[in-house]
Amino acid sequence: MNSRILFTRVMLGLTAATSAFFVACSDIDTAQDPQKPTEGIMFSTSDVQDRPDASLPKTKAPEVYESHTINLTGTNAKGFVLEESTVEGVNPVQQTPATRGTMKTAIDAQFTVFACKNGGVSPDYMYNEKVNADGTMVAPKKWKKSEASTLKFYAVYPAAQDADQQISPAAYSASQTPVIKFSPKSDVKQQADLMVAKTADMAYDNYVSTPVPLLFTHATTAIQFKIGNDLSYNQQVQKIEIQNVYGEGTYDLATKKWTLGTTKKNYTLTLNPTFSTAQNPGTVMNGGDGTFFMIPQTLPNDAKVKITFASGKYWEGNIGGGGKVWAEGTTKTYTISNSKDLSDRDFILTVTPTNGTEREYNQFDLPFTVTSYSHLKGYTGTDRDKAEPWQIASYEVSTDGTNWSAPTTTKPEMVTAMTESGNGGTSGEAGNLKLTNDYKDYAQIRNQELKAATEVTTRKDLSIINGRQYTANCYIVSAPGKYKFPLFYGSSRVNGEPNGRGAGDVMMALHNNTNSANALQYFHGSIDQGAYGYQIPFNDIHQWVSNAAVLWQSKANMVKVTGIDRNGHTSGYLGGRDIYVEFEVDKNNIETGNAIIAVYYNGKVAWSWHIWITGKEVADVQSGHFLSEPIGFVPTKWMRTTYRQDRYVKVTVKQPRSGKTASVVFKQKPHEETPEGQAMHYQWGRKDPLWPGMDGLTASPITFDGGISLAESVQEPRLMGRPRHLEYVFTSKATYFGGTWDWNNNPGYYNSYLNLWDANNETGYGYTGTFVKTIYDPSPAGFHVPRTSQLSKVGNDKYVVTPKMGYMDPEYVPDGAKTPDIGYYWTSEKSFINNNGTDAAFSIFGITDANSKIQVDGKNKIVNPSMAYCVLPIKE
Repeated sequence: MNSRILFTRVMLGLTAATSAFFVACSDIDTAQDPQKPTEGIMFSTSDVQDRPDASLPKTKAPEVYESHTINLTGTNAKGFVLEESTVEGVNPVQQTPATRGTMKTAIDAQFTVFACKNGGVSPDYMYNEKVNADGTMVAPKKWKKSEASTLKFYAVYPAAQDADQQISPAAYSASQTPVIKFSPKSDVKQQADLMVAKTADMAYDNYVSTPVPLLFTHATTAIQFKIGNDLSYNQQVQKIEIQNVYGEGTYDLATKKWTLGTTKKNYTLTLNPTFSTAQNPGTVMNGGDGTFFMIPQTLPNDAKVKITFASGKYWEGNIGGGGKVWAEGTTKTYTISNSKDLSDRDFILTVTPTNGTEREYNQFDLPFTVTSYSHLKGYTGTDRDKAEPWQIASYEVSTDGTNWSAPTTTKPEMVTAMTESGNGGTSGEAGNLKLTNDYKDYAQIRNQELKAATEVTTRKDLSIINGRQYTANCYIVSAPGKYKFPLFYGSSRVNGEPNGRGAGDVMMALHNNTNSANALQYFHGSIDQGAYGYQIPFNDIHQWVSNAAVLWQSKANMVKVTGIDRNGHTSGYLGGRDIYVEFEVDKNNIETGNAIIAVYYNGKVAWSWHIWITGKEVADVQSGHFLSEPIGFVPTKWMRTTYRQDRYVKVTVKQPRSGKTASVVFKQKPHEETPEGQAMHYQWGRKDPLWPGMDGLTASPITFDGGISLAESVQEPRLMGRPRHLEYVFTSKATYFGGTWDWNNNPGYYNSYLNLWDANNETGYGYTGTFVKTIYDPSPAGFHVPRTSQLSKVGNDKYVVTPKMGYMDPEYVPDGAKTPDIGYYWTSEKSFINNNGTDAAFSIFGITDANSKIQVDGKNKIVNPSMAYCVLPIKE
């Protein structure tokens, strides 16, 4: 079969790919007896262009693919040009599984093979032997291991004995690699697509029963001519010529290099029927058997193209000079274009959403259509309307649909797939934008972020915020590494010098000006101060603490105390301002969780601090807004979108030729389920976090006039104080009075401290004086337990979560969290409620509604202070 016919069949619809032929080259006995001849060497073939990709990878120097514009000369040629472009492959066409399955055998004619034995360079084992299309040799040659343990094969298609195609081998030489001579025929329709193959050294043992694989590549350059933009010019192309190019050369199969001759030749393609420039815009004129297959070369200065019309007129363009090349295995396209086309036409470009522009969190496809074409000015018909290719010009993203990011050609993270270009047309061309599925379990994401966070290697002082010192009972950690905090009582230092000295002490946090039996004036610690009892005299722990230790942690080996940095002070030194507890969070064990670290004096806990390991964004809120999660919250399941407000993407498409653009904006809504998990619980007025089921969790004894003191609460952070149960102390009194349900037994029977979290509150519910955070407040620095009026506004904070986690009851410690389907949250206030002529003190709380929003009622939402509820603090 003529190789031109072969190319016509393959190139029009498929990549120039060959199918595989599988033929055995020996029998089983050969492997057992090296001297026994095989049944004959067999071959299987394939083409490097046989791939499913839309385009082949570029393998040549960048300048090979550079575009050029060539002016045309001739009758009425003013304004017309040849646009030169190059792509990898010889007429590469994307294949599909279907076309592969029905593909005609590509190599259906003979090819020739050369073989070099035992690593040699000359074809001394096989020289220009013909092989049939099915992989069998015309004259079978047996491969004997005794003659050659390895062979390197070279192949040429069509067979290198084809006088018709002007392909022939060079004379054999014992020192010469295989070389062929080739000269394309002057009549383009008679030309051959020269293909070559080369193998590595093939070991006999590896191919004893396997066909030798030959991967063919194209050794020529394919030349196409195309009608480009609407020419506003109606002519019939009759003939295309390439003139003054090198027309012969030799090709070294081993080095895959051409050596050009010196003779220049002309090549001609006559089109029958002729080709209309008006009716076939965007079409290749010389497809199929009209493709020029030329010897790769640097084009001579006088190389040119001549296009002759049926009218007898012709145009010429100089395609040579300036180092322009035809590269092996590529396709060069010369497109006739009209440089005046932009001014001759009106350009139309629209983007239309197919089914709206808004999607829910679980809807990801946003189909659209693009209408892109140009219309010839002054022309009333539509038959000359021309499809204009379009492409994505930019993406922009926004969280409000008004303020946009800088335009970029890179898909934003919220877009996972996009139709990024099209051919255009007067009818809408379908496209689709696919949004990223960002609905995930945030509990897992947070743990992943904690593990991925950069480890803190230079010990970080957790009390320093923006260069100033803020102490607290709770410190937040968001990365593994080394940390420390100073020995100050709770929040007794605010906006202080970072060295713990000078301004910044808040004495009111532990010693206020109240004068009421229902207010604590001097706050108590764990250490007996002699004549002053347990009253705390200084903002810092003044005594010499003996050691520090992890009292409890939610995961073993996550937090480790490494010591106390005493800054050179020796035993007996009084003061803790520049003394630090040092600890580490292990990078291998870090996860969302909690720990309690205590320092000891005389064998008892002198004070303890809560370390909350969570995301740094939890406390990243503005003044007057709530911490985004309850203190110590550890989610176990938190299904939500990674974005928490509407997100927008603006897509701008562009016509490359005209520069015209059009945009469309798509929006996706967020979604968030109420998280599941657990947070720390607190008895009203205490600083000490309690976790349901934590190791060492106990309750004080059941006894009348019971409860625990403030000093005991500090000494035993995991000890829940039972109610005082005063109802039978004075049998003549009504059942409820004073502090009967309070865990704290420091006040008198008829009293209960109202200011354990709000230092100057002597009146309880409704107090409006300046809030002074006390050293018992469990909140991180900059936050405090909210008043009733503040907690009622928590629903205004869009991104605050208030999970339902129940409560803890000191009467039922083993039960853990009770009524876990309800959320209970403390306010900083208490109220005395009149009952049968006497007043009993109750603490005010908020409770979650059906939508997990907190509802507060200062008169009806009251409970025993001994209950342990969660805390959602507000930023100061």
